[in-house]
Amino acid sequence: MFADLAGSTSLRNGRWESSTASIYDAAVKPAVQILADFGADFIDVQGDAAFGLFTGDYSKRRAVCAGITIKTFGEQILMPALEKKWPNNPPQTGFKVGCAVSDLLAKKIGISRSAHNAPVWAGRAVNYAAKCSQQAKAHQLIVTKPIADMVRCTEYLWYSCACSDESVELWSDQHVEKVAGGDANGLLLTSGWCETCGDTYCEKICTGAWRRPDLDRKRSLLSHGKYERVIKFREANGVQIRRGIDIL
Repeated sequence: MFADLAGSTSLRNGRWESSTASIYDAAVKPAVQILADFGADFIDVQGDAAFGLFTGDYSKRRAVCAGITIKTFGEQILMPALEKKWPNNPPQTGFKVGCAVSDLLAKKIGISRSAHNAPVWAGRAVNYAAKCSQQAKAHQLIVTKPIADMVRCTEYLWYSCACSDESVELWSDQHVEKVAGGDANGLLLTSGWCETCGDTYCEKICTGAWRRPDLDRKRSLLSHGKYERVIKFREANGVQIRRGIDIL
């Protein structure tokens, strides 16, 4: 998962260096903390961007939830704080987030047994997540197809919560430029967590739940259409369905 600060090159315009530094700190530090809270196995800061590597149980789910949390923080907390501090010239920024998955080869390079070495991750996921982030705008999340497949099968992610008048699909199709093959057929998300349901939904997603009881009526309407195709997709990909929980 790659979270980049939008418009970072213009943050210095009309501000002291110390003010610019405080903006970076107020943005990137919480993003790193969010990655840690969602159990990222490796975290790095690259300029104004935070990078997190997730492995293990429900790694794709945790990465997506971390990405949504970071962009929600940028839109709902960071931006209002910046607008309050600089009401006449607020910084135009926010997080652009990308998510991808692949096998990775990790190796430390540099001078052994010293501070002058660092891990290098060889594989598509890091590059593709950065490409997704580059294509996104502030407060947007773009994922590649393998992540998109998981999103489509998770009702807590795919549909809006019960606070809205009607549960609607939140994601839209997105072609990811400079990403090879089928991985380019991704998804775009512009909304963030609901203040009422966000914590509950996030917990359920990260622990493997996918089926929302409040959508029983929608499922009945789609029983011979899209919902049935989702079930077939899950079964074809080796995901057992038992009491609404993914058994991997």
